[in-house]
Amino acid sequence: MSVSRREFLQAAASTSAFVILTPGGPVPLRAGADDAARFKPELLPPVDEVWGWQVRMNKLGPKYTGNEAHRSFVDFLASNLQSTGLEVTRDSFKFPRWNARRSALTVRPTTGAAFEAPVTSYYPYSGQTPAAGVTGELVALTAPATRDFGGAFQPSGDMKGKVAFIEMPVAPPPFAEWYKPYGFYTADTRLPSEVSAVWSIFTPLLTDLKKAGAIGVVLAWTNISDEQAAYQYTPFSRPLQDLPALWVGRDTGARLRKLAGSGARATVTLEADVFQDSPTDTLIATLPGASTDEVIIVNTHTDGPNATEENGGLGILALAKYFSRVPKASRRRSLVFVLTTGHFALAYLPSIHGFIEKHPDTVKKAVGALTVEHLGCREWLDDPATKYAATGRDELTLAITEFDGTAKVMLDALKDTADRRVAVVKPVPPKGPFFGEGGSLSRAGVPTIGYIPIPSYLIAGPPDGCIDRLSKTLMHAQIEAFAKVIHRMDAMSAAELKGVAGTTQLG
Repeated sequence: MSVSRREFLQAAASTSAFVILTPGGPVPLRAGADDAARFKPELLPPVDEVWGWQVRMNKLGPKYTGNEAHRSFVDFLASNLQSTGLEVTRDSFKFPRWNARRSALTVRPTTGAAFEAPVTSYYPYSGQTPAAGVTGELVALTAPATRDFGGAFQPSGDMKGKVAFIEMPVAPPPFAEWYKPYGFYTADTRLPSEVSAVWSIFTPLLTDLKKAGAIGVVLAWTNISDEQAAYQYTPFSRPLQDLPALWVGRDTGARLRKLAGSGARATVTLEADVFQDSPTDTLIATLPGASTDEVIIVNTHTDGPNATEENGGLGILALAKYFSRVPKASRRRSLVFVLTTGHFALAYLPSIHGFIEKHPDTVKKAVGALTVEHLGCREWLDDPATKYAATGRDELTLAITEFDGTAKVMLDALKDTADRRVAVVKPVPPKGPFFGEGGSLSRAGVPTIGYIPIPSYLIAGPPDGCIDRLSKTLMHAQIEAFAKVIHRMDAMSAAELKGVAGTTQLG
C-alpha cells in the first residue's frame, strides 16, 4: 500500500502518537507521545560549551586528511570521548598524503606585457611543479557535458608541452530528479534551484590530458563570483593525477579564453609535497546499553577544509556526553559512534565503507544509523548582482533516507526545534545519490538517516575557516534533534524503523 506525503502529514498532525499507516488504520509505535518526556534538554552540553569546541577546532586550520590539524582534531575527539566514559578504539591506515604549498599563474600574451593571473584555488592531488613552474602554450578545450565523477577530459588533438584552458560552469543539481520528498520542516521549505552547488561540480580526472602530453591545466569558473570561488577545495577525493592544475575566477577566465589559441604562453606553478605512508585513524567509540545484541550507529567523518566540514564529530561528542548521562537501563541498545577518516582522500582510504568491512558483526547488529555532517550552516549565495553574501536564512539540509520508518523518525524529531529548514528525501533510482557518509550504511541494509546541510562554501578552505557563516544556536538545535532521533530509534523495533507493520511496507 502506498501512502502519499499529504496523507502521512495529515495523519501525523491528527494524533499525538507517531504512527504507521496500514489498511486497518493507525498503528501507534512504542516511540509515541512519551518520546518528548525521554529527551532531557538539561543533559545536553550547553550552547556555549559546544561552540567552544567549534572555535577550538577552527583554530587548527584546514583538516585535510592526515595533516597535523586533522590528527590533532582526531586526538581531541578521542580523549574527550574516553573521558566521557566511552570505550574508544582506532582503525589505523596509511596513504600518500598530498599537500600544496604555493600556487601561481603567469600569462605572457604574444603582444603586451606578461601578467599574474589571480588564482582562486588549486585542483587537490593534481600534481606538483618546481618553484619556477612549467610553461607552455595556452590552448582551450571544452568540458564534457556529462555529470560523471569518474570521467576524464578528452582532448581532440596533440597537447604535448601545452597548458590546457577549460571553462567549468556550475549547474544547479537536479534535485527534483534525484529525490522524492517524504516531507519538509517547516512547511515552506523547498528543494533549491540556485547555482550554488560548487560541492557537486563534476570535474573530470586529468588522466587523458596527461596521456596527451599536457604539462599543466587551468580551470575557470564561469557563473559564480570570485568571492564564492575562492579557496574551493575541488574536486576532492581524486587520486594523484601527476598534472598540476589551478582554478581561476570568472573574469580572469574570460580574459584567458580570448588569449587561448593565440600563441599566449602560461606558466603554472603548484609547489606541493607527497608524504608516503602518512598515518590517519578512524575512531570507534561505544556506549553500552541495557542490551548489546542490537546497536544504533551514529557516524560522521573528521577531515575537511573548514569550520563546518567536518564538525560532525563535535555533534557526536555532545551526543555521547548526553547519552552517557541517561541511565543505562533507559538505553535499550548500545550506541556505536563511528568517526571516520578519508572522506577527502577516498581514492586511497575507505572511510565508512572500511568500517563496514572491518566490523561486519557490529553492522549486522545495527537496527538504525544516523549520519551527522556540516552543522550550524547559514546560507550564502551570489545575488543577482553576483555579490556573494549571506541571505539571512539557515542553509537547507537534506535528510536522506531510503526507509519509510526512519523518514518518519526524522520528521517527528524536528518538530518544535529551531532546525527549521530540512527536506527529508528518498533517493530516486538509478541516479539519486545518497551523499555523505550514510550511503554505504544504507546500502548495507541499515535504516540510515544521512543529515547533510549543503552550503555553497562547504568545501572552501579560507583562512578564517568560514566560522562567521555558522550559527551556534542552529548547531545546538540540530544536536537536540539528533538526540530525539536516537531516543526514538531506540524505542522502535527493527521492523518499525524500516517502515514495516506486519507485512505492510510503506513507500
